[in-house]
Amino acid sequence: MVASKQRRRLKITIGPNAVNTRFLPYLDSRTRFLLFWGGRDSSKSDFVAFKLLLDCLQLPYFKCVMVRRYANTVAGSQVATLEAVAKRAGIHHLFKWGISPLGITCLDGSGNSFVPFGMDDMGKAKSLKDPTHAWYEEANQMQQADCDVLSTSLRSSVPGTYLQEIYTFNPDHEGDYKSFWIWQKFFEGTGNPDGTTFAGSLAVDVDGQLVHLPYQVMHSTANDNRWCPIERKATYKSYGNLVAATGEMVDAYRYRVWWLGLWAVKQTGNEWLPHFNRATHVRPVSYLPGVPIFQSWDANSLPYCAMFCAQTLDNRAAGGKLQLRVFREYAIRSPNSGLSSTGRQFLLDRRTNGWARSDVFLTGDASLKARKTGEENQTNFKDVLAALSGGKDADGQALPGCLNSSSADFWLRRNPSVATRRDFVNLLLAGHFPDIELVIDSECTELVADCELTQLGVDGKLKELYTDKALNVRYQLRGHFLDILEYFLVTVLAAQYEAFKATRGA
Repeated sequence: MVASKQRRRLKITIGPNAVNTRFLPYLDSRTRFLLFWGGRDSSKSDFVAFKLLLDCLQLPYFKCVMVRRYANTVAGSQVATLEAVAKRAGIHHLFKWGISPLGITCLDGSGNSFVPFGMDDMGKAKSLKDPTHAWYEEANQMQQADCDVLSTSLRSSVPGTYLQEIYTFNPDHEGDYKSFWIWQKFFEGTGNPDGTTFAGSLAVDVDGQLVHLPYQVMHSTANDNRWCPIERKATYKSYGNLVAATGEMVDAYRYRVWWLGLWAVKQTGNEWLPHFNRATHVRPVSYLPGVPIFQSWDANSLPYCAMFCAQTLDNRAAGGKLQLRVFREYAIRSPNSGLSSTGRQFLLDRRTNGWARSDVFLTGDASLKARKTGEENQTNFKDVLAALSGGKDADGQALPGCLNSSSADFWLRRNPSVATRRDFVNLLLAGHFPDIELVIDSECTELVADCELTQLGVDGKLKELYTDKALNVRYQLRGHFLDILEYFLVTVLAAQYEAFKATRGA
């Protein structure tokens, strides 16, 4: 390889065992976004290290940012991997391995280098001078806003070089992976929600001109790694063994994520609704013409004002079930979140989708009827009524309201006990009421995520707080839709809930 006239001529022979066979097609890839994901011990990071070391040796200009969530983990992760791979490939002597300051520099006089970076100190991003590459290790732990800052920092005008971002991760995501930005951007957003290995381009409209940014996604597992000890493979695979007493896997989540390397929702054993099951309770749910619409409301504005629409379909007289059908959710985020914008969007959807044949019934958080601090006779409940009263759309056309003499106010006067309503809902989900079933539309992603991910805390729901760096505020991340689901269920199943409370008290 010849990098420049000032650099030594190097001849490096890449043998067939330098990397695992599955990765070889990506060794010369100059695609802007490379995503290597899958199971544990698949050699993803080893391959990326080898590829980047070769780029460092042969490109006329190369500066790779080694990115981790915390800066103090870069040395034990990416630097250690790069050094181990360099030793195995016999090229360790071609680099200077700095400890303090941490970094790796090519010794051929080019100045090509690797520099460490931690997402825990984004202020230092401004000091990164013209990086060409970024390697996001354990990218499943990173936020999109932080990655975007680094992405826009990549630049070079040196002929013969190129810009590239490489993401390595296991699909071991804390929370609902369908709300995770990498899945949304590169999987769902490209039409590959269930894809494993695929390629394409992200189309970005710049002043009417479509700019295409190519990407490649490659999936691998421990079975693709010739160096993975068989004992470790056996450990990963054993999580899928069935327990004789229960007929369930030893650990279904670890089997799917660690062994199969596929997306999954993490189970902790501390779920608020342990009996919620996506396969049972989530499916396409359509609007039923003419059947009243129940709206259940919460008043938070961050991360959104939670509201959903549901209907009841009673087939018990014909030997069927009472079906509780949640068909639409509203989770409008900042800066447009709030009761007013949520109500307005419902009215727009009502007109567009022909829901006007259905009366609207209201329920929700009892605290919305409390007077606002410093505002005499004003409540959030009145704001809900105002939001649903109608007005004009963006074109100045009349937007009819949805409340009339047939509308019913089932709003809770007092919120039910947190523990009692949790136990009641879990009984319902577990089939304790065999003639009643709850079904949630698969597009109600926030509600489903709340049902799957909200955790049990010391005195109720675990209030997991999220820090929004842009708004400089902290707010409760999960549980808002779960609250309004519970309000809805104790409203429409009032008789069953009162009977349950009486039995519980006895």
